[in-house]
Parts: sequence; structure tokens; C-alpha cells
Amino acid sequence: MRLQNTIIVLVLALFMQPRAIQAQDNYIFNHLSAEFEAGSTGWGFSISAPLTRYVTLRTGFTSLPQFSFKGDVNYTSNDGTWNEVEAKAKMHMTDFKFLAEIYPFNNCAFHITGGFYLGKEDLLTAENTEPLNPGDGLEIGEQIVFPGTDGIAHAKLKVNTFKPYVGLGFGRSVPANHRFNVACDLGVVFWGKPKVEAWSPLSDDWLEVTTTKDGDVNKTLNTFSKIKAWPVANIRFIYRLF
Repeated sequence: MRLQNTIIVLVLALFMQPRAIQAQDNYIFNHLSAEFEAGSTGWGFSISAPLTRYVTLRTGFTSLPQFSFKGDVNYTSNDGTWNEVEAKAKMHMTDFKFLAEIYPFNNCAFHITGGFYLGKEDLLTAENTEPLNPGDGLEIGEQIVFPGTDGIAHAKLKVNTFKPYVGLGFGRSVPANHRFNVACDLGVVFWGKPKVEAWSPLSDDWLEVTTTKDGDVNKTLNTFSKIKAWPVANIRFIYRLF
């Protein structure tokens, strides 16, 4: 929370700079560039513009293509016996981002970046691929989850929608002397402590569950529930529009 508040204050401070800066520095929004990026957050597009001689603002979106995998999950049948059923987990991540790049020196390609990503809270979803019988209960973490009328039980992993970002990079997002440029970044997106929830038809609501290491899908949920940040490593291909 302290890191999140610090980044918010920094972003607000950038926008609240006095008008006197504009009179002293003709760099403010005098150029605009567009870029395509690819990396650990997927692919994305952004636009960038200088705020001052040493600060560039960048905004856009990234999208990590959905990928899925299958595994086994334990369930108990209505006669009390334990069995296994196949389940499918899907992960997808799409975020809007707003970043400020700070260049320590004039004409320096190295920069420090701070800002935030903003996206949906459901990072990973899981459900059984074969319907269960009425009274059967799927073992999600340490809780028995009963399926709905369609025989399907649902679970998901949630993260914060607001995700602070800090990182380092090399390359100008708004090149001054040429149209094309290539830049790269290394950083971390902090999405908080993930929560695993399962849908309960009895309460008609999502309930938080404690994860375990039993079963393939449960192992995945247990692993992701301990990851509080996502590494960012990307390469950006930049074209200055004007």
C-alpha cells in the first residue's frame, strides 16, 4: 500500500507542475510517438509524449494471450468414495497502463520508470471438463465445492485491479533525431497477494478457499497464490509521428 501511494503521488506531481515550466521548456508534448511491444506481459500498443526535457509520459495497453492447461482434481461422490475428474485452467491478462519515464540526464537513453497497470481482477479460472453428478463435491483447496445444475464447479484466482509498476529501461520512447527507435524494459508489476475463490451454489456467491498441493490444478492455484508480482521484460519498436 505504501508503494502504491508513493506512485500515485509521483504521477499527480507530474501533472501539477506549474505553468512556468511550459514557458521555460518547449519540450512539453511537442512530439508524439507510437510503438508496438512484445514481452512477458504479451503484446501491446502505446503512445508517448515528452512532458519535460527529462520526463516522458507513456500510455497504452498490453495483452497476454490466453493459454490453458488440463489436470486432475479430486472429488467425492455422493456415496462417499473419492475419484478424480479432469479440470481445465485458463490464464489471461489484459491491462491499461500509464507510465512516466524519468531520464537522469539530457540526451540519455537510460531511464527509470514508474506508474501503474489497470486491468481485470480475474487472472486465472478453472472448472471441471466433465459434469459431476448431483451431490458430488469437487475438492478446491481445502474446501469441497459443489457444482451447479450443469454439473460444473468453478474456481478462480483474483489479483488487484490496480497494479503499481517500477522498472528500468534503455532507449528513448520519443526519439529526437530520427523516426525509428528500439527500446527495452525490465521491471515488476505488483498485483498484491492473490486470492483463490470458488463458486458456491448454496450461498450463490464466491467464497475464498485455502489452497493445497493435492491434484494438478490445485498445485497450480497454490503456486500462483504465492506470487505477489509479475516480472516485466519487453522490447519496444517505436515510430515518432511528429
